[in-house]
Order: sequence, then C-alpha cells, then structure tokens
Amino acid sequence: MIGGHPGGIRLTGRLLELAGAAAPGNRPVETDQKVLDLGAGSGETVRYLRSLGYDAAGIDREADVTLHSPGANSVTAGDMTALPFSDGTYDLCLAECSVAVCGDGPAALREAYRVLRPGGSLLLSDVFFAKENAPCLSMPGPLTLSCWEREFHRAGYVIEKISDETALWKEFFLESLWNDNADDALCGFFKEAGRAGCGYFLAWLKKPEQSKGEKDGFI
Repeated sequence: MIGGHPGGIRLTGRLLELAGAAAPGNRPVETDQKVLDLGAGSGETVRYLRSLGYDAAGIDREADVTLHSPGANSVTAGDMTALPFSDGTYDLCLAECSVAVCGDGPAALREAYRVLRPGGSLLLSDVFFAKENAPCLSMPGPLTLSCWEREFHRAGYVIEKISDETALWKEFFLESLWNDNADDALCGFFKEAGRAGCGYFLAWLKKPEQSKGEKDGFI
C-alpha cells in the first residue's frame, strides 16, 4: 500500500504546496507554524511535518495505534469531532482521508474551524462519489463533491482550491490489492465505491480573517 491514504507522504507535500504552506521541495514557508493532523494514526505525517520544521502535533482516537510508535508523544489520544484544544490554537489543520470516516463529518469540520486561528487553513484530502445514491459515510447525505462543498460552507470556510486526484485513488486501490494489504472489509468498500463512482480530491479551505459581523462593525 502507498501509505495510510492515497498518495502517502508525497500527497501530503502536494497538499502543503496547494495552499502555499510549503515551498517547492516541501520546504516550510514559515517554520513557526502550528499544525494539527486530524486522524494522525501512527504519527507518520506528524513526523514528516516536524522534519520540515513545522510545530506539528496530531490527534487520533485509536490510542493503542500510537502508544508504541516512534514519535507517539506527538499524537494525542482523542476525537477529531470534539478536539481538546482551545479556540484559535493552530495555523493549519490537515485531514487526510479521515473526515469521511470519523463518524460525524460536519462536527469534525466545525471543530477544525474552531481551533484554527482567523486566516488559518484546513488542508483536506478525501473520497467523494459521483452518483446521488452513493454512500453517506460520515456525512448527512450521499457523499458527492457538492455535499462536501455544502458542508464546507456550513462550517464557515472559504473554499480556496479543490483539485480532483481520482487517479491516485485508482493507484491506491490497485496497489492495495496487488500487495495484499486490503482486508475483507476494505475490499468490500472498494467494490461499493467502484459502483458509486468513487473519486478523490484535495481541498484548501480558509477560516476568514473576520466574520461578517466583525467586518460590519458588529460582534
């Protein structure tokens, strides 16, 4: 398998570049940026971000996954739908193939928005489906790209960029089967996803510098 998500660390670098959060070659633009990885797993992305100079941490509800992993002290056991961090703590949040399966996608988007500073960014990669009778996963309706866009706006984000990376999903699928890294549940999902026209996308979302009320002079 390429990694814990399609594209692996290579795609993490592309997400950073999409938002201008890393220079070519994935060198950090601002090394003092605080970054939170949502659904951090064993902490691979957190370690990668730290190697680039970011002040990075992660959260994952599967505490036993991170407990004995290298760099585990950088990953907090917790739920991305109820983050144990103060408002405006982070400059950047990453969510790689985690929001769609977190149990409550809208709550996860709202929580990421809350812990971002004004002007901060959420960088997200995840699946979507082309058909209207598609699976909902962690969203309130079929997980089409329009569903994602609707939930981004409801959470308060400004959509800066969305990039279709469906070719990476196909690569992930083929390598998972070829390397025998897909269990029965994942194979079942692959089949259902194929029937629903599964795709994969990257998104750069921003928390506005000010709310509309603040711009108008009201709090």
